[in-house]
Amino acid sequence: MNKTLIAVITAAAATLSFGVHAETSADATSDKAQAKADYKSDKAQAKADYKTGKADCKATSSGGVAHACKKDAKAQQKLDDADAKLQYKSDKADINAGK
Repeated sequence: MNKTLIAVITAAAATLSFGVHAETSADATSDKAQAKADYKSDKAQAKADYKTGKADCKATSSGGVAHACKKDAKAQQKLDDADAKLQYKSDKADINAGK
């Protein structure tokens, strides 16, 4: 009787353990998908901001001022892209550390 009880408890614990592992794995996959979606969204926002800034430069200035304004808009896009990539890498590292 005692051996049977131990076997049943061990089987129940193993079953719960596998369930928790599957849930954790699914959460990690979901979190990775969310992080990737956030990264793509941030990059798209940076590109949209660049296009808006470039159009504003073209509409409000000309010559050398417009050229400098466009360069500033491009530099801001590169900065925003780098920030998005850094955030994505940080999120992935946090997800992988939580496994």
